[in-house]
Amino acid sequence: MEFEFSIDENEAPPPSGFDLGHMHVRGNAGAASSRNRTPDQAMMIYLSLTLLLDGLRRFLAGRDRVHTTSAVDSSFSLTFRRRKGDSVETVHAGAVVDRSSAKELATAVHTGAEGFASTHFPLLPADDAGRQDLEQSLAEFGAFLTRLT
Repeated sequence: MEFEFSIDENEAPPPSGFDLGHMHVRGNAGAASSRNRTPDQAMMIYLSLTLLLDGLRRFLAGRDRVHTTSAVDSSFSLTFRRRKGDSVETVHAGAVVDRSSAKELATAVHTGAEGFASTHFPLLPADDAGRQDLEQSLAEFGAFLTRLT
């Protein structure tokens, strides 16, 4: 499974933690993307990524059977459903994108988010609110991932 996060090519400088961007997910059963959709599904990517990390961490640590994360300022969403054992389905618009273990899912999201951050954080001021929220969520998710069995 792979998550990719990007800034929308139409964003004008200077960069901001409120910039629009896209989410692309590739799994063992399909793919889902906010890019090239009608209506436009570009999202406030820093804030949407923060919500994804925080919500997925709480879902994987808890007992809920289903969790849906919705992007900020977009109609794009992903649903995560627990299956038998440690398996989690990732679903977009009613179609299964992936079935994998909780650890595989968490690792894929974290890897994608870290890649996004390493590319885009240097372009933002250290005191940017969107950056600060995502930095905290990444740290908390990373700590959670090391405890996930």
